[in-house]
This record gives sequence, structure tokens and C-alpha cells, in this order.
Amino acid sequence: MERKKRQRKGRKAPTCPPIGALMHYNERTVRVLAEASGQRVIIESVDEDGRTFRSTVKWASLIALHDQLF
Repeated sequence: MERKKRQRKGRKAPTCPPIGALMHYNERTVRVLAEASGQRVIIESVDEDGRTFRSTVKWASLIALHDQLF
């Protein structure tokens, strides 16, 4: 038996951002490092003390940067 995929109407499925892309996550600007499972990506960001750290977030939580950073 072949299962049919359910399609959502009116909502486009999120796509994985390209590796190395700069994006917004909450109030931070982050860099996408790698794709993880379950529509998630590994991101890298810098905290107030200048330390870098990595975390895993959902694609839908990331917002593309505009043409201008500052």
C-alpha cells in the first residue's frame, strides 16, 4: 500500500537556509553552520562577552537578513 502525503493548503513548507547564511534568530544575528534532522539547523552566535556558541533551532524560527546589516 502506498501512502499519500498530506498537503497543507495556503501554507508553504519552510526550506532549509543555505549553509553559511547570516540570519536573525530572536534578537541575535546568527550564522547557519549545518543542517540537522527534523527541520532544524545548527547555528552559531556570539554573546555579549564575545564568546561564540552553537545551538540547534527550527528553520521556521530563522528570519532572513535584509540587504543592509547596519
